[in-house]
Amino acid sequence: MKHFFGILGGMGSVATTNFLIELNKRYHPGKDQDYFNYVLFNHAEVPDRTAYILDRSNPDPLPPLLESIEQLSKLEPAFIILPCNTAHYFMPSLKESTSIPIIDMIEETLICLKQQFGEKKTIGLAGTEGTIKSRLYQTPLEEAGYTVTLPPENLQKKINELIYTQVKNEGSVSLPFYYDILRSFIDMGCDAVLLCCTEVSFANSQDDEKIYPVIDTEKVLLEKTIALAKQLKEKNE
Repeated sequence: MKHFFGILGGMGSVATTNFLIELNKRYHPGKDQDYFNYVLFNHAEVPDRTAYILDRSNPDPLPPLLESIEQLSKLEPAFIILPCNTAHYFMPSLKESTSIPIIDMIEETLICLKQQFGEKKTIGLAGTEGTIKSRLYQTPLEEAGYTVTLPPENLQKKINELIYTQVKNEGSVSLPFYYDILRSFIDMGCDAVLLCCTEVSFANSQDDEKIYPVIDTEKVLLEKTIALAKQLKEKNE
């Protein structure tokens, strides 16, 4: 197989599956042979990223992530994507370990945010505690001139329940529960809510009404992936 890309997933598996479903929703050519070529590493055994960020006595996700990058790189994909926000905490080390380009979801989200909402907006963050504590989004957003609103403890507990109980454990989501989370951010004065966890993106994928303004990091990565994959298709033709 030539001109393909790699996906390092499994963090979690429901979110990775949702990424593939969304990929096929957005790009569905007329025949099998016109779909994208890619290799998926669903490395489900990678230790919990948030658990490690919050407490370094927990298992370190970096070694298995590096192992997967090494294995993927041997296949020589054109690029690699990582549909997990919290795992971007390890992105500098992952990029240093390979000559294969790894698409940075955070960088792409900042580009999309400026294009969609302009500058000097107030953005709420709906993600894991690991993503919040590591300031993966706060720092670049603030440097770009945005005001960042973090969830108070009671709201973070709801976000955790959505991520871990509903999506990761049950593979489903309560849309009224999801709407309540978004409404809480809007009530705090946010212009939009940044969905910086792919499990929260799973909830957004089930939402047909789209009542509240959100920036979905998974969908940002998806659009970038499609754009790059189309370029690869042109090389195959």
